[in-house]
Amino acid sequence: MKKYILALVVLILTPTWAVAEDGASLLLEGSLGSLIALRDNFFIEYSDQVSDGCLSQPSKMKDKMELVLRQNGFSIAAEESFLPNKITITALGFATNSSSCAVHLDANFVFWGSVVVPYAQTVPDGPNTLAPITFPIGSIILTGSKSSMQERIETQIKEFAEGLYLSISRAKDDVKKKFPQILEYQAQQKAQKK
Repeated sequence: MKKYILALVVLILTPTWAVAEDGASLLLEGSLGSLIALRDNFFIEYSDQVSDGCLSQPSKMKDKMELVLRQNGFSIAAEESFLPNKITITALGFATNSSSCAVHLDANFVFWGSVVVPYAQTVPDGPNTLAPITFPIGSIILTGSKSSMQERIETQIKEFAEGLYLSISRAKDDVKKKFPQILEYQAQQKAQKK
């Protein structure tokens, strides 16, 4: 019985242990935003699964995403690195008749994070592992004229990129306000690399 009472007390007090005195908790208040705030270099890949001439220049999806991100101060990797910050753009569609198309666009930001594996046996490195984390950028179905579909897709990709920039900017502002020591540490790390 004493074991159950002790376990109950531990469970009740656990949230207060995760919050520092008079400060925010990255664990409890940081959210997914705290994980994307410091991302500034991306690898972009696209998947063209559109048929029937509805997307005549699929590489322009990547180009549009890259252009918007570069204009907002982000760098783009030419090659995929080990554990990259990867933006994936997928277009899936077809012609609904001789002059119309339907295309589903989906964009995600996938990056890697260290996560604790529940109930894992402790090994020399501990119970942590690296896992992909997906931040959804946007998803939409476009229908309409085949002749204007390429332009509409490029416009939508531009909006996705602007949305990602805004999400990262807001996350960075939030981290700066709640966890300034993280940005200070990042600045020190960048200074040491120079």
